[in-house]
Amino acid sequence: MLDGLREYGPAVLIFGIPVLAGAILFIWRDGALRRRGVTVRARCVNQGRNKEGAVALRLQYEVDGAQYAITTQHYTFPPAGIGQTVDVVYDPVHPSYGQMASELGRGIVPWIVGGIATVLLVLTGISYL
Repeated sequence: MLDGLREYGPAVLIFGIPVLAGAILFIWRDGALRRRGVTVRARCVNQGRNKEGAVALRLQYEVDGAQYAITTQHYTFPPAGIGQTVDVVYDPVHPSYGQMASELGRGIVPWIVGGIATVLLVLTGISYL
């Protein structure tokens, strides 16, 4: 039944392992942010547009006297303009890692992607038995 998967084995390994590793990294980092994240106000210091016209914000926040900056995802309608403030959640162990509070979703996508990669890798391994 899984013999057809055997011919795609190398491709599944080439793409599946990095995808699984990336999903694990996202799950680990976002989990740490959810468990111990601290919310602070951050000021929008810059905006950048991509080719499609969507806007990414450059947000700056302070932790224990040190300045940190993050770049948000791209927005068609940005939630803040230059000089305005928004909430940012940062990891106190690694204060340079932060996300805008409104971007901190449920974190289900990395679990789905990681699950799919795991299933494909396991099935590929079974096809070689």
